[in-house]
Amino acid sequence: KTFSSHSSDYRFKTKMNHKNTDALDAPLIALTNQCGGDLRTVLGAFFSFLHRRTDFYLIPHEEDLKQGSAKMGFREGDAEKLLLASFRQFPLRRLPKVGSTTPQATVTPAAVEKIPPKASASAPSKTEPKKDDSTSTEKSAPKDVPAPPEAVRLTDEGLQVPVGNGGSTKRYTWTQTLDECSVLISVPEKTHGKDLDVSIKASSLSVKLKNPPQEDDSSSPVLVDGTLTEKVVPSESTWTLEGGVLIVVLYKHKKSFWSTIIEGDDKIDTTLVDSRRKIDEYDNVTQAQIRKIIFDQSQARKGLSSSDEISGKKPEIPESLPPGVEYINQEKLDKHHEQTMK
Repeated sequence: KTFSSHSSDYRFKTKMNHKNTDALDAPLIALTNQCGGDLRTVLGAFFSFLHRRTDFYLIPHEEDLKQGSAKMGFREGDAEKLLLASFRQFPLRRLPKVGSTTPQATVTPAAVEKIPPKASASAPSKTEPKKDDSTSTEKSAPKDVPAPPEAVRLTDEGLQVPVGNGGSTKRYTWTQTLDECSVLISVPEKTHGKDLDVSIKASSLSVKLKNPPQEDDSSSPVLVDGTLTEKVVPSESTWTLEGGVLIVVLYKHKKSFWSTIIEGDDKIDTTLVDSRRKIDEYDNVTQAQIRKIIFDQSQARKGLSSSDEISGKKPEIPESLPPGVEYINQEKLDKHHEQTMK
C-alpha cells in the first residue's frame, strides 16, 4: 500500500495531542532499539519508508500541477518545507554547562564588545497558523528555548558582526536565512498569548502587551513597534510564545539578507553573513539568485554598478526561473570582478 500526503497547502498545520503522541511512543521506541539507538539509522529507516511507501519523494508532472489535477506528490522543494516546518514545531533545548546548576536565562540585551569579525549560524523556529494575516501559537514549555546571545561584536565601521546571520538590539535579538527572519523578544513572566497584541504587516511590526504588569511601573506596553527595513509576506509570517520568549518569524517578500529588522535599529555587516555554508544545498537557479543578491548588495555598499546595470540588458530567462528574476551566472560575475580588479 502507498500512503499519500497530498495537500494544496504544505505548511505544517497538524498539532498532535498528548494522547496520540503517547500511543506512538511504544512503536517508535521499539524502532529506535532495533536501530541500536543510533538516531541517524532511525531517520534513515524512516525516510526509506517515506521513499518506498509514500508520495513524499514524488514530484507531479508540471501539466498536472498547472491544471490542479495532481493527486499525489509535492511540488519540487515543498517536501523539504514540510520537513522543516515539522522540525520547527518543537523548540530547541539547550543543555547547561557540565557541572553547572544555573538555569538557562531568557533573551536579554547583549553587552557590546569590539573584537575581530567572526560569523556563526543558527535558526529558530516557525509554527502553525492562528488568525488574521499573520499566525501564532502558544506553547507552555520550560525556559529551555533560545539561550542568551553572546556579546555583540563590532567591526571597525561600528557595525555588528552577525550571529546566526542576525544581530541584537536593546529590545530583541534576531537571526535570518535567505527567506525569513526570526525575531526573539523577551516578555514579562507569566505572559500568555492572549496577553499579546502582535501585528505583522507588509512594512511594519508591532508587539504590545494588552495588560502590562501593574507592579512594575517601568514596564512599557509597547515591546516592539516600527517600520520594517524590507517588506514581508504577512500571511506566511508567524509568531509563537515559548518559555517567556516571543518568537516572530517574518517571511521575506524577496530573497535578501537584511542589515536590521526595524528601521533605525543597530545594523549588522551583511558582508560577513554566512551565505556560503548552505549554498550547495540549493539548485543551480537558486544558487545564481543568491550570488546575484550578494553581489548586488556588495556593489551597492561600494557605490558601484549592480548586476542589472553591468549586463546592460536582461538575458534570456530560463523557464524554471520565477518571472521577473534575472539570471546572472557565476561566469559573468567572475568576469566583471576581474575587470574591476585591473
